[in-house]
Parts: sequence; C-alpha cells; structure tokens
Amino acid sequence: MVSGDKNAKGHIDLEATETYIRDSMRRLGSIFLEKLLNSDNGGFQGKTIPCKNKKGQGGHKYKYKDLREKGLLTVLGPVTVKRAYYYDKYCKEGYCPKDKALDIMETSFSPGMRRIMGRIGALRPFGLGYEDIKEMTGIEVNTKEI
Repeated sequence: MVSGDKNAKGHIDLEATETYIRDSMRRLGSIFLEKLLNSDNGGFQGKTIPCKNKKGQGGHKYKYKDLREKGLLTVLGPVTVKRAYYYDKYCKEGYCPKDKALDIMETSFSPGMRRIMGRIGALRPFGLGYEDIKEMTGIEVNTKEI
C-alpha cells in the first residue's frame, strides 16, 4: 500500500505512488473513453446504407441488423465499443461503419496502442517487447500481438 510505505520506511515510495496514480488515472480514463465512444448510438446511420461492392457494382444496400460489441485495447486500457452492424445479402458481407471511422477495422487495438506496439516491436524482440509495454504503460499485451 502506498500510504503504508511512508510509515514503514519513513518516506513515500515515489515509484510505487507514481505507478498507483498512473494505473488509477488510466482506469478512470478508460471508463470515460468507453462512455465517449458509445455516446453515438453505435454509429447508427439509418436502416440501410449504400453498398460499395468491391467489383464496382452498386445499387444494393447494407441493411441494419443490430448493435454488436467489440473489445478494444486502448492506451488507457480495455474498453467495449458498441457498433451498428449492417449486412448486405447480395455481397454476403457485414460492415460496421464505426470501425472504419475509428480506424479499428480487423483489429482489436486502438490506433494509439498499435503505434506503441509497433515502436516497441521494431526496437525489441517480441518476447521482451510485451514486458516493456507493461512496465511503461501498465497494459498487458500478448507477445504474438506485438
């Protein structure tokens, strides 16, 4: 305990106090971020949205199906993002416009977290990179994810 350190040692353990405050603020920040990310009704854009088929053919539409949740690891910690899910039965593919807007298509990492992982991964072996990320940010990632 941070306050107990002062009584035991006669002074405050500054590193332990910094880490405690950083982790507390990060947890609080992730709560605020999650509320902000989910304040838009999942990015709902109507019952249908135009489909831009990869073949250049258009005219059909994605139809709204439901809200889907996606776990996302951010620099503040894990959050859950609610996204409007649309499906085009002609193309047989689904789409969440919010994923594109947030730059989280086909990933469960925020752009900021990907940048941290990329920089650490470029400098250190994967087996050590996850340790660096945990020590510097308090966030745990898998070695394979780096």
